[in-house]
Amino acid sequence: MIADIHKRHSVSIKFCCKKLQLDLKRYQRWIRLHRKRGRYGGGKPGPEKAPHRLLPDEKKNIITLAKDERFSDLSHRQLSVVASETAKVEASPSSFYRVMKEEKLMEQRQRIPKTPQQKPEVKPTGPNQVWSWDLTYIALGPLFVYLFAIIDVFSRKIVGWHLGFNARVESMKKAWDNALLNEDLIGVTGAPRMPTALSDHGVQMAKKTAKQFFKDLGIKQLFARYKTPIDNAWIESWFRILKYDWLRYKDYVSFDQLKTIIERFVIFYNTQRYHGAIGYVTPEQKHSGQAEEILRERYQRKRLARLHRLKLNRQSVSQIEWRKAA
Repeated sequence: MIADIHKRHSVSIKFCCKKLQLDLKRYQRWIRLHRKRGRYGGGKPGPEKAPHRLLPDEKKNIITLAKDERFSDLSHRQLSVVASETAKVEASPSSFYRVMKEEKLMEQRQRIPKTPQQKPEVKPTGPNQVWSWDLTYIALGPLFVYLFAIIDVFSRKIVGWHLGFNARVESMKKAWDNALLNEDLIGVTGAPRMPTALSDHGVQMAKKTAKQFFKDLGIKQLFARYKTPIDNAWIESWFRILKYDWLRYKDYVSFDQLKTIIERFVIFYNTQRYHGAIGYVTPEQKHSGQAEEILRERYQRKRLARLHRLKLNRQSVSQIEWRKAA
């Protein structure tokens, strides 16, 4: 259009660009591009090769880190942070993504299955058969702390937990170590004595390091379906009780105070709180095998009380009827 006006009205290119508020050098660059490639634009802006592009050694280091077993479960964003903290590579997450995608290393980090998952079968007949576990975050001033907790599906007892400042696999291992120690399962290997670990597909649950941890202990992992928290409802329900029935009414300003509050709640929950899902006995009573005897005695007391009321009421009715008859 500018060239046509230039020829038809005998005005300069500079005048046309000024009227259109177009930089003259940009127009000249467009003309050179058209003569060279037959088009004015439409390609990727900027130079063909970025002057700040990654160096060959940096790409090699990214590939090496991505293939390292220690970091095989980290996302490209997490890996970029690890690379920076260990002084390996200083690059943006997008650069890590591009390099890893070119090497087809991103596909190995996809955990979503292509085929539909079946609902996990959870039917424990006794304690320490299936343990449901997960993590949740708790606000502590301007920060968040992370709570790993493990609950026995059969008895609803909290068998182990750990509170920390991060949600790494190391914190998860501490919670499981505490649970196994509490239940005298340290040193026991293989099924059927070791419990099955039921969880969702969170990073801490599906990492290769976590899977290797359970494999070394002889513990089978069972996963809930994706985006289906009801499959792991036992621990999810306990987290809600902890947060809304306990923590919301407590004051704490330090990590130690919060840890003490959670510790007291776990003791209260296990030994004093009557749980409706297990017949209104405490989780500890159900876990230790006392529940059946307690429920039997409770039923017997109710039966005797009912018989006692029937006897007194019948005697009272008989006396009234005798007086009326007299």
